[in-house]
Amino acid sequence: MAALLALVAGYNPAMHRPAVQVRAIGAQMADISAFGNVWGFEAKKAIFDKWDPEKPRDYDNFNPFERNDEGSMSDTNGCFPGQSRGYKSPIRPDQSWAIMQAEKLKMEELAKNPKFSIKGRPGNFSPSWQKDLKAPP
Repeated sequence: MAALLALVAGYNPAMHRPAVQVRAIGAQMADISAFGNVWGFEAKKAIFDKWDPEKPRDYDNFNPFERNDEGSMSDTNGCFPGQSRGYKSPIRPDQSWAIMQAEKLKMEELAKNPKFSIKGRPGNFSPSWQKDLKAPP
């Protein structure tokens, strides 16, 4: 009898798996996979280089160094904590005094780029930048 129970307990009938669904691709966040998905200076610089201030700001066209009207910095979607729909706390790199000093020098160099200080363009932050966008990814 025990042998029969062991056989029955080990029996698993074939399970039907649900059909695979194809979903429409919605808004995408900026791709920083080349940087291990870490939202550090190099990832932000890559997004900044792709940013077109003449095109409307969206989830992958934004200046990652721009601060909002509350002084916060954006996540990988361009969303701001406590203000934008869909803010996701990004994975941040390790920091140290030496790293911060090196980044300060990089920021000083980046600030020489005319695009760095552009204001009032469609790609810049405004409190209503998400008004016509779908939900963030």
